[in-house]
Amino acid sequence: MVKAFSYFLLLLLVLAAPLPALSEDVPPQQPVLRHEASMHTAAIQAVSVSTDGRFAVTGSDDKTARLWSLADGGLIKVFRLPVSANWGGRIFATTLSPDGQMVAVGGWDAHFALTGQGHYVYVFDVASAKLIRRLGPLPTAISRLAFSRDSTKLAAGLWGTGGLAVWQAPFTAPPFRDEFYTNLTGGLDFGPDGALAVASWDGDLRLYDSNLKLLARKAAPTKDWPASVAFSPDGSFLAVSYLYAKAVDYVSPKTLDFSVKASAASANFGIANIAWSRDGATLYAAGRYYSKQSAGAATRIFSVIAWTTTATALFDPPEGPHDTIVGMASLPQGGLIFGSLEPRWGIYDPTGKPLIIKAPVTAEMREKQGGNFWASPDGSAVWFGIGPGLGQPHLFDVTRLSFTSQPDRPQGFVSAIINTLPIENWYEFFSPLLNKTMLKPLEGQISRSLSVAPDNQSFVIGTDTTISRFTATGQLLWQIWPEGPTYGVNLTAQGNIIVAAVGDGTIRWYRASDGAELLAFFTHAPDRKWIAWTPKGYFAASPGGEDLNGWLVNGPDWDSTPDFFPLSRFRDQYYRPDIVQLVLKTMDEPQAITEANRIVAAATRDGKPPEVTGTGDIKDILPAVAEFAEDTIELETGSTDITVRYRLRSPSGRPITRVEVQIDGRPVTARAAVAIDAATGTETLSLSVPPRDSEIAIVPYVGDQPGLRAVLPVRWKGQAVLAKKPRLFALLVGISAYENTRLTLNYAAKDAEDLAAVLTAQQGTFYDSVDVKVLLDSDATEDAIEVELARLRKKAAPEDNVIVFMAGHGFTDAAQDFYFLPTTVDMAPDMLSATAIDGDIIRKNLSRIPGKVILFMDACHAGAGIEGNTSMVDMSGVASGLSDGAGVVMFASSAGREVSYESAEWGNGAFTSALLQILADPKAYGDDGKLSISELDEELTTRVERLTGGKQTPVMTKPGAIKRFFLAAL
Repeated sequence: MVKAFSYFLLLLLVLAAPLPALSEDVPPQQPVLRHEASMHTAAIQAVSVSTDGRFAVTGSDDKTARLWSLADGGLIKVFRLPVSANWGGRIFATTLSPDGQMVAVGGWDAHFALTGQGHYVYVFDVASAKLIRRLGPLPTAISRLAFSRDSTKLAAGLWGTGGLAVWQAPFTAPPFRDEFYTNLTGGLDFGPDGALAVASWDGDLRLYDSNLKLLARKAAPTKDWPASVAFSPDGSFLAVSYLYAKAVDYVSPKTLDFSVKASAASANFGIANIAWSRDGATLYAAGRYYSKQSAGAATRIFSVIAWTTTATALFDPPEGPHDTIVGMASLPQGGLIFGSLEPRWGIYDPTGKPLIIKAPVTAEMREKQGGNFWASPDGSAVWFGIGPGLGQPHLFDVTRLSFTSQPDRPQGFVSAIINTLPIENWYEFFSPLLNKTMLKPLEGQISRSLSVAPDNQSFVIGTDTTISRFTATGQLLWQIWPEGPTYGVNLTAQGNIIVAAVGDGTIRWYRASDGAELLAFFTHAPDRKWIAWTPKGYFAASPGGEDLNGWLVNGPDWDSTPDFFPLSRFRDQYYRPDIVQLVLKTMDEPQAITEANRIVAAATRDGKPPEVTGTGDIKDILPAVAEFAEDTIELETGSTDITVRYRLRSPSGRPITRVEVQIDGRPVTARAAVAIDAATGTETLSLSVPPRDSEIAIVPYVGDQPGLRAVLPVRWKGQAVLAKKPRLFALLVGISAYENTRLTLNYAAKDAEDLAAVLTAQQGTFYDSVDVKVLLDSDATEDAIEVELARLRKKAAPEDNVIVFMAGHGFTDAAQDFYFLPTTVDMAPDMLSATAIDGDIIRKNLSRIPGKVILFMDACHAGAGIEGNTSMVDMSGVASGLSDGAGVVMFASSAGREVSYESAEWGNGAFTSALLQILADPKAYGDDGKLSISELDEELTTRVERLTGGKQTPVMTKPGAIKRFFLAAL
């Protein structure tokens, strides 16, 4: 339980640290890599809800605030502060104005971290997610924020002795300040009449009237650290909670005089957070109190207490939360929303039933010390649990670039040595000891993990804030500050690499000699998508994993909103699995780059390295950005003809060459390249939308590089229209008989034929009509395939489905370019690119098709005619490359460098065999009798793995803009 209560002490230690030296007063201008998982990746610290209950905002240690739809839990906006190294940019407080127009956030300011002066409150416009105002400077970090109920006042409580600051609309004048506080401001709340109540760790409660005149200051009834205050909806009660006390006090909202105490004496820990139900009949309380363990697991359930005038109830469903509840707010329809340190947020109805639970998406890195965290002797593979301890064990292998479930520990793997030196208090204690003597550089830090070098001459300790390496006598060799607590460290058998399990959900590799980071790995635990990257941003990823990390770029000044660019936008320059595989071998990133480029140059025809290797300034190749200029989160319309406004900008200064308009991820305008002046300001766009809920997107391009999409949801308010059956257009390519007989396959052509028969049978069932074109063997020439791809664009309409199936050989060259091999391909090094179909050609053709496009690619068959094919074909890269920027749902027959199998036993390839089984199996269609792409994905994975004994795993990539849709029906 150290984590649950040490956070406040940790902050106090940070506040007491020496101030940084002054530097130029602009945000750090070097882009930084940060992961992005569409959910918080570090502790949620605050929760706030709009008055109408439609939206909530959460703030987190991961340096983001996020706006959520409370109808479905969907992520709407991400608000980003300027950030700096270490703590700079962490968010401790956030609040959404009751009118839903503004979000205010604050915490440990990057401005202070960089200059040693001034913390600020950052105010964002909700509709645009743009920073509109910066309020300050303030002397200490911001602990709490609250808007008044009419959205005209914004109050900030401060850490240390900073006291209170209150701004009044239009938030341009200096704030009201009360500096007569001797400890942290713990709680703020505005009453219905504009009065402001404040709870402070100095033990006092304060009450200000609507003009901010101090009406009363009294010691809190319970001698503890007052943490929260809450006016009842009608203002007739004022409740006070405490950091450690197991009670809530009711005091007069006019005089602060004690009224009555609500006791939670049976609770085991404090209930620091409180919130009234909207009808005032219930007071909710929660915090570090947990009621029980979840079923079958050693995970605590952190409960919400619900007090009414007649009863006390506990909300403690097994879904969690499983860590301290740090924020709560009530909802107008009843019930409440909570946020926890895991991070997790969720909604309970008035009876405690969970309606929405947004669980953590990171690997759970706690309890990774000692025997719960294993590495191969050279550190190139790590065996760990994506759950607590060794729960749900998985293996990430850098050499193979694979991430797989692994129930048993691999032979030869080693765990951290922890008992060969006299080190004490190293696990969940403050100030660890060596030979009974405190390690001074770690004084006040909570130690989480330990690893002694195999030669016993040094050791490494991970704490809540640092990783440090010491000599056996206690001399500090180096110290670094990772992005979160270090719950596991493991020195390799050679003692030259440190593998660490970090609280932000990453595994990180450090050079033992100086602490330099070499590599990082992150997985989106629910679907096991993953990405591994080097400090310069070279990466390898599973299909769909490329968006899990990206470059955060601070603006030119503190009043500018930072940008975030996913690594998928830099795929051509930075997708380099070869560098990722080499960096642990060379233990030096520049050397790995040089060696990888040398290998590529030797494998290319002209002996030259790739033209673009990403070694330049990342700021020179930043993508273009589109932004809607509408003043609403979503557009409501009863007409199919609408007009919207947008803006374009190019952070790199390169000209924007074209703009693509999409509805639900598919193009709706011509794609002719046109010159666009990014300096013209707001542009106007007229287009037709379907008579249903949809999503408009604007995608700017610099050459072939897609930029950041602007997205605007459209809510249909017109008359409901009965949906017509879609049409299906399919191009099925199967090549078994190549002119080069060494490439011969057995069942690729039959795969295409068999699928054609099944799809044709869907005419009149799911589809109004089915148009199937089949190209087999000698007919599947380069020209024929490209012609048919082009024809699909003219055939399909936006509401149609398009299926492209390609079975045969594929090839990925040393420069990571993919080719599908037609029947006439010439495999000579100087002829391959001229006679094969470039993956870019496939992607561009598919991206121009208006309908919903599904690509099935079965092109990783083993073949004697392709030298090294089983190791050279990177199907994960192919899947991401062909789907990226094209708005295409892609099913790849295998993952990574796996081979796709075919067998006489099945009479097909394993991938097609499973696909045909699914289309013929009524059980796969679900209760609605329709087969969705998500249902197909799950079934394909299960059945292909079963057919191949786990040797082949298909993967699906789906752009986020593509909504769930169906392929077939019974």
